[in-house]
Amino acid sequence: MNAPKLHHYVPQFHLRRFADATQRLWVWDRDDDRVFRAKTNSVAAETQFYRLTQYEIDGHDALEMERQLASIEGEVAIITGQWIDWLRDMDALDQVPIPQVNREIVSLFLAIQYLRTADTRNILARLAHADSGTMPTPDEARRLHTELLWDEELVNTLSDRIRKSHWLFARNDTSTPFVTSDNPVTFRSADNRRWLRAGIYTPGTYLGFAMATDLILYCHPDEAPWTQLDRYADRLSPVEIDRGMVESENSGQVFMATRFLFSSRNSFDAERDFAKSIRSESVAS
Repeated sequence: MNAPKLHHYVPQFHLRRFADATQRLWVWDRDDDRVFRAKTNSVAAETQFYRLTQYEIDGHDALEMERQLASIEGEVAIITGQWIDWLRDMDALDQVPIPQVNREIVSLFLAIQYLRTADTRNILARLAHADSGTMPTPDEARRLHTELLWDEELVNTLSDRIRKSHWLFARNDTSTPFVTSDNPVTFRSADNRRWLRAGIYTPGTYLGFAMATDLILYCHPDEAPWTQLDRYADRLSPVEIDRGMVESENSGQVFMATRFLFSSRNSFDAERDFAKSIRSESVAS
């Protein structure tokens, strides 16, 4: 079997859920403000992105990380695919059955997804530059990033926080779809006013993950102001999602994205408007 050369930092199964009827994505390049079409296998990926060059010299499998990521992606694709099928037919407050093992798998996936993207690598490179005064080479940046992903304590701390949260699903029945990006896991402050890249453990900060154009998962920590959400745990939200709420969630993708947003349609006006407001690492939404 040929070893994979193009490593996706956003799984293809996730991107396919945002494709149009032709199985292609509409892609908005936020930095250059241009729109183009693309196949799901050609975006949010770089050649040998997870290659473990630091271990390859000793004869270890340089693609072990890529294989492990592919394995968990396969499990999560099945689990969340079943959730999507159920949620599209559910009534408000119906409960999604989530066995503990599935909760652990999806929690781990979300933690890794947040840490595995080009955005994290860029942040690590900038931190290394600030510390040493020299910008790391691409190989050095890859080593920094893959070592971070091998940090079990770091990954498990975030995964445990997600696992212990109140999970709440919401369905978007509007004509405006959720979009995703090359950094698709969002974090929002407890007062709903700020998107956050850093400070994700600030009390009340919660996670959002659009699973498809019409469905989103929220993970609210069991702390103020969300302690009463246990009654809605693992259920379809009774709140009716309107266009403004969808656009608000999509603004989180604009904020989190390294550069590219992906949609099932060629309409990014609201996202363009929000992009103009970005001035720092966390902004009012």
